[in-house]
Amino acid sequence: MDDEIHRKKSSAVLKISMVMLGVLVLLGVIQAVTAGTVGVGALSFSLGETSSTAPTTPTRTSDETIGGGTLDGAVGSAPSSSSADDAPPSAENKTVTGAWKQARGLLTVEVTKVESLGGRLKVFVTAINASTAKMDLPVASISAVDDAQRSYGASPSTSRWPVSIARNSSINGFVELDQRVGASSTTFSLTFAGIIGQLAPTGGAVTVSGIPIPK
Repeated sequence: MDDEIHRKKSSAVLKISMVMLGVLVLLGVIQAVTAGTVGVGALSFSLGETSSTAPTTPTRTSDETIGGGTLDGAVGSAPSSSSADDAPPSAENKTVTGAWKQARGLLTVEVTKVESLGGRLKVFVTAINASTAKMDLPVASISAVDDAQRSYGASPSTSRWPVSIARNSSINGFVELDQRVGASSTTFSLTFAGIIGQLAPTGGAVTVSGIPIPK
């Protein structure tokens, strides 16, 4: 009988101990979640001390300096601006104006202006047809020769020439030579050959000579 009573008391004490242990464990979990610490007094430690964050790397701008010098132009970065010395030189546009003309029959051809852009000549021309029939001055038949005996043609893609002249009228336009003139050349002659028309000049050509080259 005494043994049975003793076993019942031991069982009750064990149950009470288990319940108290469970309560302590639950309190520890609640403390860890809410306060971030586990334990009591000197035996407690902070859970936040076990975690760490990766350091962040500051972002540098082009205005930051290293050792007193700017990062502008460093490896992997482009310079903020290029110097004026890096820019290609621009060709100077030179011009002469005047009245260089030649008349043959009822057709007069007059050069009024010559422009030189880096040695490429643009020749401004007025053609007057005083006849009673239309005349054609094809671009493909226009040529030039300078005083160094170098020959040039008219560029069909860059020349602006109307070609046809109605009777008793005139046309204006310009002819651009297809090559740069020589540096030593000073004058040139411009020839309109292959002129088509019932009253075209004999031989179908007009040449204007002594035209100066702008320098």
